[in-house]
Amino acid sequence: MNETRMPRVLVVDDEERVRGVLCDLLMAWGCRVDGAASRAEGIEFFRHGDYGLVLTDFLMPGGNGLELIEGLRLADPTIGVIMLTASDTDLEAPSRRLEFTVLRKPLQLDALKTVVSQALRRHSRGTPAALP
Repeated sequence: MNETRMPRVLVVDDEERVRGVLCDLLMAWGCRVDGAASRAEGIEFFRHGDYGLVLTDFLMPGGNGLELIEGLRLADPTIGVIMLTASDTDLEAPSRRLEFTVLRKPLQLDALKTVVSQALRRHSRGTPAALP
């Protein structure tokens, strides 16, 4: 696949191992991926990239995933967002208000792949995005 037509995804997770696994999976599914270790780093990547999807952890040092999503929505209301969390925090109201999907850790890979594919299709910028 032409790299310019590959969906671009930003992964924001403070746990290096989790971030690495997610990046590897997304690359195997045909995405161009950047990984950020914090909310601040994620914002910096987002400012300089053209992403179709952001996967973010909920609890991170230096600001949580909700704060990141609020900033993303101001910059790009159409960006696809998936929040990954092991927290038992009720995220139903914020997920409706900010239009993001919540997946609970430990992740089920089939569910992750389905949600990623749906988000990329729904929020694509003229490029059909279907994962193999």
